[in-house]
Amino acid sequence: MDLPQDDPAGRLSLEQRMVCAIRRVQKNGGNFALLLIRPRYCLVSQITRGVVMHPGLIRQIYDRLLPLVRRIDSVALLNGQNIALLAEDVKGTGAALSLARRLHALLDSPFSAMAERGAIDSDMGVALYPLHGLTPTDLIANAKAALLQTTRPGGTDMELYNPASPSVVTTDRGFSGAELMAAIHHDELFLHYQPQAHLPDESICGVEALLRWQHPRHGLLYPQQFFPSARLHGVLLSLEAWALRHACMNFASWPPQVTAGMHLGINVSPAFLCDAAFPLLLDAVIGESALLPCLIRLEINAEDLVLQPIEWVSRMPAIRQLGVGIVLDHVDDLALVPKLLRMLKPGIIKLDMDIFVGEDPALVHGAIADLNEWAGQYGARLMAKNVEQVSQLAYVMDSGIGEGQGTLFYPPLPAVAVYALRNR
Repeated sequence: MDLPQDDPAGRLSLEQRMVCAIRRVQKNGGNFALLLIRPRYCLVSQITRGVVMHPGLIRQIYDRLLPLVRRIDSVALLNGQNIALLAEDVKGTGAALSLARRLHALLDSPFSAMAERGAIDSDMGVALYPLHGLTPTDLIANAKAALLQTTRPGGTDMELYNPASPSVVTTDRGFSGAELMAAIHHDELFLHYQPQAHLPDESICGVEALLRWQHPRHGLLYPQQFFPSARLHGVLLSLEAWALRHACMNFASWPPQVTAGMHLGINVSPAFLCDAAFPLLLDAVIGESALLPCLIRLEINAEDLVLQPIEWVSRMPAIRQLGVGIVLDHVDDLALVPKLLRMLKPGIIKLDMDIFVGEDPALVHGAIADLNEWAGQYGARLMAKNVEQVSQLAYVMDSGIGEGQGTLFYPPLPAVAVYALRNR
């Protein structure tokens, strides 16, 4: 096994190996992982391309990696500074992170280079095919983005690619009502789907449809960048109606082997629930798509419910009669839960795991136990949301929560990537 440099030929060598790995996954199923390793505090020497690792140190790092590198794997040196490991047949994100931890342990001890010695540490960025990219170029870029995340506040020395981690602009851009309606009429809107995982095996049990806007000037926009304008100009319900219809029609068109055992989550605002036409629209969409109503889950933001006038409660009987599921989404204030459980009677409560970051583990376990008890009294069960750190996953697994969603499992994906995951 060679250690190609990241000159044009070397980069092509790594990309060609990734192309071969992609073909094997497409044929046989499975995943592969790309791990970028950046040694820190290492000895360096100057050559014409800039500051790079000492050749003797490169050899020692490579020798350290050998116990975990199989014949089917590939190793390359990128930019003279980062080491890339292409690990094939990796069983999901948990296995990729476990491999990264073992690599980190192997590198976390003193090295010697020539006659000198120096202790090094390492940062790692991890991206998986097909979760985090469908081409070698995308996977390399996203592994680099994960590596960059290790240097940001809150980052650790080992990061899985998270499309939400880079500095996504969340400020509304002040669009006019005409611009927003044009997005609908000019086919500028589209949907991504974030898989939801059954635990503990992380198999996909459903997807949440997420609205995106490919703006002709501003590029990719997320809902938080245009929903405030839509609400201001009275266009929000039109956007939600578009998302509801297209999510159901798209899901109904997916092959049966993809959707088997899956449900479809769709975000619905309390304002949409309060609209007298909503039950009629939902009924029409169910009929048009021919989806079984029990496969549809309406996900309703807990905080928005509290702020919205109480009239949404009167709409719930007509909605329930259609046979769809109800999800209490984005629960980040546990004090609100008992009241909302009584009023909404959801089947699922999505607990936002972000609220537990940095908290005492005993308090976290106690809070989740209380929430489980409340949910059980109303026939509901918990789903963990925004699971993005290994520590959050530990809380989820220890608490016996049966479903999870977050970039630690799967990021939002185009439909074709969901197909690839389900067919692996």
